Formats: sequence, C-alpha cells, structure tokens
Amino acid sequence: MRPASSRVLLRTARRPLSVPLLRAPVAAPPSPAPLLAALQTRSFFGLFGKKKKTSGQFEFVPEPTVILEQDDLFHPLSKSPFKELREKGERISTYAICPVSYEKHHETKAVKYECPDCGFPTHASRERWEEGHEEHAESCPRLREVNEDEHDLRSGRRVVEYENMPSIQPYEQAVNLQTWDTFFFTRGFVSINSQRAMRHVSKLLTYPITVMSVLHQNGPFTAGNGRITSEGRRSMAAIHSILHPPPGTSTEDIDIRPMAPFRVFLLGARGESTLPADIWLQLSNVFPRTPFNIYFIGPEAGIPLVKGSQRQHLKMSEDGSKYGVPSCTVNVTPQLRLISLKAPYEAVHNQLGPFDPYQDVFFAFSPGLGFPDQSLLDPNNPTPDVKDGEQPLVQAQTSWKSTLQSILETKCGLFFTAFSPTDLARDVSAIFGTQPPTSAPGQPSEYPSNVQLPTKPIPPIEGVSDEFELILTPGTNPFASRKWEIADWDTRVAVKTNWGIWGIRGKKYEVVDAEDERA
Repeated sequence: MRPASSRVLLRTARRPLSVPLLRAPVAAPPSPAPLLAALQTRSFFGLFGKKKKTSGQFEFVPEPTVILEQDDLFHPLSKSPFKELREKGERISTYAICPVSYEKHHETKAVKYECPDCGFPTHASRERWEEGHEEHAESCPRLREVNEDEHDLRSGRRVVEYENMPSIQPYEQAVNLQTWDTFFFTRGFVSINSQRAMRHVSKLLTYPITVMSVLHQNGPFTAGNGRITSEGRRSMAAIHSILHPPPGTSTEDIDIRPMAPFRVFLLGARGESTLPADIWLQLSNVFPRTPFNIYFIGPEAGIPLVKGSQRQHLKMSEDGSKYGVPSCTVNVTPQLRLISLKAPYEAVHNQLGPFDPYQDVFFAFSPGLGFPDQSLLDPNNPTPDVKDGEQPLVQAQTSWKSTLQSILETKCGLFFTAFSPTDLARDVSAIFGTQPPTSAPGQPSEYPSNVQLPTKPIPPIEGVSDEFELILTPGTNPFASRKWEIADWDTRVAVKTNWGIWGIRGKKYEVVDAEDERA
C-alpha cells in the first residue's frame, strides 16, 4: 500500500530528510491534519462545548476556557499562542526559500520575514517582501484566511457547527446531494451560518459525504452531466437497488427483514480512520434501513474517536485472531460498524472475500498512483540521478499494483480522490498510460524540487492497464473540503482535500456461445 510519506495533506514523512520529500504539497504536523491534531490530543471534544444528554453513544466534555476572542484570531505564526502553529512557521522557515531572492536575484535564501498581512513567513527580508508585494498579493488573502481558521479551531470557543448534527433522515424527506449548501439545507444542519463554519465542517465531513455522494441516487454524478459512463450506470444501478427501496414504495411496504451489511473499504486509510465515530454516522443516517461496515485498511490505520469511557477499552488487537492482522472494531450503532485493519490491503484481501458488486465498494483518498515510489529511494541519496531514457517507478507500478489487480478482479467499484487538478491528472495518466501533466511555466510546483516526477507515459501495468473500465469520469468533487492546506516548502502552494474524484471497475467480459459466434 501507499507509504505514509506520500499521502496527501494528512501524511508525514517516515524518516527525517534534509528537505521535505513528500507526496502532497502539505507537510502535515505529527497528527493527520491541523484539525485532526486537535482531535488526536482529545481537545476535539473540548471544542464542542456543553451538550445535552442524549440516548446516543457519544458524550462531550464541558465547555473549555476561551483562549482567543473572535476579534483576536489573527497572529503571526511565530507569535501564535499555540505550539502547533509556531512549529508550522518554523517548518516553513526551514524548508521554504524566498521566491523573490530565487527568481529575481538567483539566490537561495530561507524565508525569515513574516508578512504583516497574513502572518506566514514568506520572504527573506522586509526589502524582498516589498519587492515581491504585487506577486504575494495573489496568495496573501488565502494565507490570512488559513491563519484565522487555524486559530479559531484552537480558540476554545463553542464550535456550534459541530453540535446537534442531524440524525436519521426521515423516509418521506429527500436529501439533495448536489452541493454542500443543498446538502446542509436538506439534512437540517442548523449551525452552518458562515463561510468559516462551512470550512471547518467540510474538512471533516468531506470523507463520509464524498462516499455518500457516490452511492446515493440523488448524488451529483449522473449520466446526464457526463460524469457517469454507460458502464458506470450498470454499476451504480446495482448499488442503488440495495441502498434504496423501489420507487413508489411506502413506509408500510419496506422490507424490514435483516440485510447483509453494505461494505465500504477505505484503502490506505490514515487520518480518516481517526475521525470521531459519529462523523461516519452521517453516512448511515441517510440510508437508515441499510447496515454499514466501514473498513479502514492500511499500515497506518488508526482507531476512531469515541467517548472517553469507551476509548479506554479500544486498542488494536495484536494477535490477529479475526483477520490475521492487528484490528479494532467499533460498534457505533446497530446500523454502523467501523473496523480498522492495520496492514496493507493485499494482506487481508482473501479474508474479506467473497466480494459482491451489489454490496461492496472501494475508496482510496488521494492515493498518489502517479507519484514516484519513495520506498525505493536510498535514504542516503534522496535525489538519485536518473539514467537517460529512464524515469522513476510510480506507485501504481509498485505499492498499488497488487491491490489494483485484486480489486479489479472483484468487479466492484473503485473510486479515487485527488487534492488538485494536477494530482488528478497525474493519477489518471498513470493508470491510462498517457502523458503526465507538468507545472505551468512560471507557476510554483505542487511538489518539492527534489522529487523527480515522471515526464513520459507510464508503460502498461500487467493486470491493470487493460483490465478496467471507467465508471466515473475524472473531475471536480462537489464535496471536497473547502479549507485550504498550505505547503511547508512554498506558501504559494495550496490545495484542498478530495478536490477531485474518479472511478473504475474491473472489465467484464460477455460470454458468447461458440455456435452463435460462428453464425
């Protein structure tokens, strides 16, 4: 499976390097993401403030002390009251170089001067900042937004946008999955009343709602808008027949007999596996008659956050008695079960079978299929010379090859996300064997300069290149996170989690009678 050093946004390097050699343009702090950093130190529960007792499984700690008021959210990173943000500024000062010094003066100087407007270290000195002020104005408002968002999350206020999330969707009420706005309205989110609140909530909900938007018959991907292919219509019709009752069915006619769980496999899971368990309830709440088993599979899969008393009893079972690998199961509700499997997918594929295209689906969030496999690099020489005519192997050819082959054989849908247009195009080119994209002239690269990206089409991958059919065309994901993530090596580079999405399925071969063929 994909190494942690190459995962987008939420991934950190496995080993210290002289420069950040990462897959994604954001070198995350020790925890999966800025917000998840708060989650994993358990301050997430404190963000919610007081909450009324309910009959549900989850409880929240009392309201914390407010550290920053809403009119005091902007702080230069070096003077931030929060250690995580001060460390973010230090990493940028260590890895990033001044764009003005490098591009106009041909000097390699670290960024030591913090822009007074956005609070990020962006230039070598005030003089260079003034010289490049016009160019910096393009990214400055975005950096200011990120600065205030990160301080707001840690301010200690009641994050009311996370409170009172909708429960089970009534059968007679339809949910609209065209945009975040229509989803929040038709699902009854009452606290999403600002763009900042939208960014905070979308950062967490992008994972379950992206899955929901693909599975739901009212989702944004249809044959009419060109996103679902003819083969995709067949795959989605099979899924819809399980998740949705037939048209015209009344509440009295619904079959209430127990159903086999609908299984969602999240490959290469890491940060998404440590989200609060009730975040994933938003998926099952929209399909109340269908039980869900969600599998987080990957070498760095974690344990979902639950209430404190239960958290003490949750840990990975190291004996591997059930799945043959370390695992942890959380029974959130009778309709939702979360299973973490801490192992590469190929280690558990056989245990999870048999597979059914009607009730099984696979997702990989920003897998980096077209990104060079960093596990093949020499730690003592992270920027090796590539011989003429050769180019580095990408992960679709190495760590993802066996996984792709196994999943395509199941004929189940396999969906990928990407963090930017370039990332999406690079992953698609790796599978289709087409020319990979390049950065536009004069624009900052989404990857560190020491990463040697392929510049030629990837050769056909055995068992993959000729064995899949496109079911969801590559394009934007309406349920991408609306929160920007800033790269440590260049503050001009910013991406969004799950920006794009596309999907494939194993090729199906029609059986033809020999006599009919001769005729």
